Amino acid sequence: MREFIDLSLRPKDETALELMLQTAKTLGYSTVGLEKTGPDVIDVVHRVDLHPRNQNDLGKQLRKLRHSTEVIVVHCGSKSVARQAAHDHRVDLVRLPVDLDTKKRLYLDRRQAGMMRDSGAGFEVCIKDLLVDDRHLLAKRVVAIKKSLDIAIKHGLPVVASSGAENRYGLRDPQGLASLMSLLGVDIEPALDMVSTNPMRLVTANREKLKNSYVLPGVWVIETE
Repeated sequence: MREFIDLSLRPKDETALELMLQTAKTLGYSTVGLEKTGPDVIDVVHRVDLHPRNQNDLGKQLRKLRHSTEVIVVHCGSKSVARQAAHDHRVDLVRLPVDLDTKKRLYLDRRQAGMMRDSGAGFEVCIKDLLVDDRHLLAKRVVAIKKSLDIAIKHGLPVVASSGAENRYGLRDPQGLASLMSLLGVDIEPALDMVSTNPMRLVTANREKLKNSYVLPGVWVIETE
């Protein structure tokens, strides 16, 4: 049986936070991702979104946060930051902007995807980017996201679909969230993996790494009497 997770809730205030957590649980999610703590309503994953200015800034932030954060997502505003994030094993997920000028727009290319595959980083799609009224803007965003998403899937990267909701009205039930991925050409079963298996596997692995007994992949400290 699937466990569903929306890895990106972005409430604007405490009132919105509590309502969103209650709504998410009612909609069928077992876990959500937040950049802050919340009421004990549902399992909350501590997520941090980084917007580094350059490669050095990214390195400093990763050194500071990696050992206390369950999920780290890097928003790449430049190709140099994207490359750095791609090969750094401390990065969990990569996000690319969708509204840059066409000439400056970043896409997930084959080299980037190969580096991410080697480091274990995944690719995140934010459904909020698709919930716009302007048809022309939506068409541009679909093209931009789909181009990167196709490369991510082709290279076997773990893809995570999150809502990015700012209030309870921005939330969708897991099946609804997955169905919106059809706009990007994703079939329903792989889309459901993007809101269940893929993010849950990431969270489970990272929570194990944050335990005091963890040393290296496959290496644990076993206490004996």
